[in-house]
Amino acid sequence: MRSLRARVGAAVAGVVVLTVLVVAVAGVLLLRAYLLQRSDDALVAARAGVAQIAVQRDGRPFTEQALRRTLQAGLAVDAVHLVADGRVVASVEAAPSADAPTPAQVARLRAGPGWLGGRDERALTVDAQVALATATGDVVEADALVLVADVGDDAATVRRLVEIELVVGGVALAGALALTWWLVGRGLQPLRRMAQDAGRVAAGERTVRLARPGAPDETRDLAHALDDALDARARAEARLRDFVADAAHDLRTPLTSVHGWADLYLQGGLDADGVDRAMERIGEQTSRMRHLVDRLTLLARLDADVAPERAPIDLRGLVDDVVDDVAVLEPARRVVWVRPPEPVVVAGDRAQLAHVLANLVGNVLRHTPERATLTLGLAADDAEAVLTVRDDGPGLPPELEGRAFERFVRGGGGEGSGLGLAIVAGVVRAHGGHVGIQSAPGAGTTVTVRLPSLPR
Repeated sequence: MRSLRARVGAAVAGVVVLTVLVVAVAGVLLLRAYLLQRSDDALVAARAGVAQIAVQRDGRPFTEQALRRTLQAGLAVDAVHLVADGRVVASVEAAPSADAPTPAQVARLRAGPGWLGGRDERALTVDAQVALATATGDVVEADALVLVADVGDDAATVRRLVEIELVVGGVALAGALALTWWLVGRGLQPLRRMAQDAGRVAAGERTVRLARPGAPDETRDLAHALDDALDARARAEARLRDFVADAAHDLRTPLTSVHGWADLYLQGGLDADGVDRAMERIGEQTSRMRHLVDRLTLLARLDADVAPERAPIDLRGLVDDVVDDVAVLEPARRVVWVRPPEPVVVAGDRAQLAHVLANLVGNVLRHTPERATLTLGLAADDAEAVLTVRDDGPGLPPELEGRAFERFVRGGGGEGSGLGLAIVAGVVRAHGGHVGIQSAPGAGTTVTVRLPSLPR
């Protein structure tokens, strides 16, 4: 049973059947107990009446007709069996009854009302001195009476109730199943529409969305969640298209240059000096392409969640190396580096973390004037290491600050590959840290990298 509708219907049917069964059984048992108690109360009341009549008669014998009238009028019993020494010696019936009770039954019924013979008679033994004048003129003396009440009508009432409950329960079950089937089908309509819309999306209709006005809360929430997933997928596909287009553009420029120089050489348009220049330019452009491919490869590895190698690294050594590189690349650049006295150790891939620092410092050198100051900071506690790279250059435009870590986002006149900060974010994330940027036009830029630190 794989259909949700069928499973819900079966569950409701089970609940209805169980409920109807419990209610029906409880009703039958309660009615039966009530009717039996009523009959037993009548027998107990008749016992008191018989004792009183026996006192009033003061030993004078009853006739059968008089005793029968007494049964019909005042005692609410259907038969009386006269008992002497434990055995029935005479019987007077107001209506047909079962056979006379045995001595064992007579003795048992002294304790209280009980069944006599089948399930249609209740009886009670009463100790009383009674005499009966029979139609033949004999006088029968008895020391006890067995009072019998016919409960056949009560049993028929209980059976009738069972029949009614079976019919009503069946109708209720059928009605509940039909109503449940309709309600569940109606409730599943939004899901069916969502499935149809999802099929349209899968078929290529990218603008279709699943949320519809007026849908129930649960399906509306599910539809919004799926729509958010579809929107995220659309954004990812758009970024992928932009990524491919930008990568193709960045590769096309050096490839065009290489092709142009090679074509010029093949056509004989280069002299000896021109060949040397062509080889120099071809080497520069191939280095540029290799650098871009290396960055794209690193990004692909980061996207694939390839775990970096982990080894203890003192970040002070990485900063020392990059400060030495800046002193060679831009001797006139003012660099402020307050080196902490204690090691700042993290677990990570030394080459990747060095790449992070080189990218951040390289952005400062590339996008700020030489007079701008480069400030490097490093601090740590028991939880994390904090690396800051700050400059007092022109800063980022507001529209670029929020997109600085996206791929192929370029600042400072469009220089560079646009992948540096994306690689920084990916490497830091792969090491369990996070990176942030603060910038304002004319106020410089600060990039903060936070990484989990090892205990000192």
